[in-house]
Amino acid sequence: MKRLLLTALCALFTGAGAAQVTSPIVGFLTLHLQAGTNFIGFALQPGLELQASFTISASDRTQIFLAGDHLTLEDDQFSTGAQPTHLVEIVTAGAGEGFTSVITATAATGRQLSLAEPVPAGVADGARLKVWRLWTLGEVFGADNQAGLTGAESAGEADLVLLPNGAGFDSYFYCTGGAFGQGWRREGAGTTDQADVPVLLGGGGALFARSAKSVILTGMVKPGPTRVTLRTGNNYVTNLCPVNASGENASSEGRTLGNSGLATGLQSGIAAEKADLVLLWNGSGYDAYFHASGGPLGNGWRKAGAGTTDQADVALPDGAFVILRRGAPLTLALDQGGF
Repeated sequence: MKRLLLTALCALFTGAGAAQVTSPIVGFLTLHLQAGTNFIGFALQPGLELQASFTISASDRTQIFLAGDHLTLEDDQFSTGAQPTHLVEIVTAGAGEGFTSVITATAATGRQLSLAEPVPAGVADGARLKVWRLWTLGEVFGADNQAGLTGAESAGEADLVLLPNGAGFDSYFYCTGGAFGQGWRREGAGTTDQADVPVLLGGGGALFARSAKSVILTGMVKPGPTRVTLRTGNNYVTNLCPVNASGENASSEGRTLGNSGLATGLQSGIAAEKADLVLLWNGSGYDAYFHASGGPLGNGWRKAGAGTTDQADVALPDGAFVILRRGAPLTLALDQGGF
């Protein structure tokens, strides 16, 4: 997959409770899908809908209240059904910068947002946030499959969009008719429409393509760091940098192992068996990289089986990659460059 970025500016968004404004960069990315397995992730976001400062409930840090007398919210504005539709990102510098959580409820009274995760302890009243809309399957690929994925009456003949569910993948496809009707379907879920299934920010996935094809997506660059939670075991992580470190239209701003910030927080080790692994798909399997902490391999990024050769300049893929976390769950800040 190769990513191309237009540096156009969209309209100004005014933050509630302050005169601060942000002009998001709007661009597009092209997913060049090869036949077989493709790891996908979306550096561009579908829409920035609100900026504001906020206060936090003293008894429950999942409850926050937007500040600014001129700001109004409607009930369920950012939580319209069973599936999450929006998330909050904390943008104030400090311990919580880059924290994100989906919004589970919106109340007009008190301009209140309920979050799935508590705001980090280091964040105080007066911090600022952004509200981003989440991609859905129907929006990314088109409610009627305008992206041109291979559709079929069964999952066994269609392109498959594979989204992590915590224990493995849920498999989605565009059904062209037959027993399951027409539209987005999840394998094993009958005729239930899946067009509104969200694609969570920072969480990568995979797409199994029956043939090579390209998909173009237009959206906004999310600037600043993004915090992701890594579980023990395999985690699928999106490369949120909007430009490439290698390949088509390569840029020095693209993310590599060395400039990604992954070494901070991940478990280093004197051998691959002792460290967290960054697993990059090579078309038929994974190349395993880790941050060496000394011993015969020295210090720095190394590839399993490649001795002391420095791997800091290895480019992260355009879409997504896997982190094998060996220790307890942790929160890691992804450095996506100065955008």
